[in-house]
Amino acid sequence: MNRRNTAFTLIELLVVIAIIAILAAILFPVFAQAKAAAKTTQALSSMKQIGTGIQLYLGDSDDVYMPRRVAVNNPNGSLKGELSWKQLAYPYIKNQALFTDPVNPKSKLPDDASDPLLRASWGQEVVGPVLARGYAFFDAPWLLSKSWGATTITQTAVENVAGTLAIAEHKRAWVDTGPWLDWNRDDWDPITTTIGDYPWGGKKWDEKAMILIFHDSHAKRAAHTAICGKNDEQNMWGYTRNQLSNFGGLGDVTWVDTYCATMPAAVK
Repeated sequence: MNRRNTAFTLIELLVVIAIIAILAAILFPVFAQAKAAAKTTQALSSMKQIGTGIQLYLGDSDDVYMPRRVAVNNPNGSLKGELSWKQLAYPYIKNQALFTDPVNPKSKLPDDASDPLLRASWGQEVVGPVLARGYAFFDAPWLLSKSWGATTITQTAVENVAGTLAIAEHKRAWVDTGPWLDWNRDDWDPITTTIGDYPWGGKKWDEKAMILIFHDSHAKRAAHTAICGKNDEQNMWGYTRNQLSNFGGLGDVTWVDTYCATMPAAVK
């Protein structure tokens, strides 16, 4: 009786290897995209929880937002350090991981209120929980109230709580931000004056959009162009772009529109 040779030939092995390589080339990018999407969903969920924590803070503070930072003094009256809005809201959130974005490369670094080296260079120390950079508070009561004398803002005083942003993503060290900061250089960062990529956003959606927390606490993705809005319409920063030359009681504040005016074509 003849025994049939069941071994694979070299050609058959090469065909199998080629098929596996083709499948891998097709599937690995799909897996990478799925992983990136999962991380982005996690970031959105985290920001929603931060927004909820801010609402709890507002409930205990007569509807007044926390300041972007507050000084903490030594017994002798000298400045010991500063608590950021994140650290002030932290008792209502109680999860440091929520402030660490899984996509933003700069979330591996502490923000300016949490960086011991930066604080030491100013003769200070970290006085609250150590939190990562990546989310910045838009604290501009003077802009939202159209009054230079305004130092605080209440939620009910915001004209459009569902359409005006309170927290934005960025890569800077600072815990606060505003539309007067540009896209070109990160001169506001005391650690790295140029970061090699855009300082705005959280490195998501090819840098064309970022996640925002609005004053009513909801969080959502928003394209940068949508944040700026159109003429004769209030944008997500809380102002109307073509009305800044005579903006209520503030006079000419066209410099506020730097974020929109310096936006690169690559992110539009």
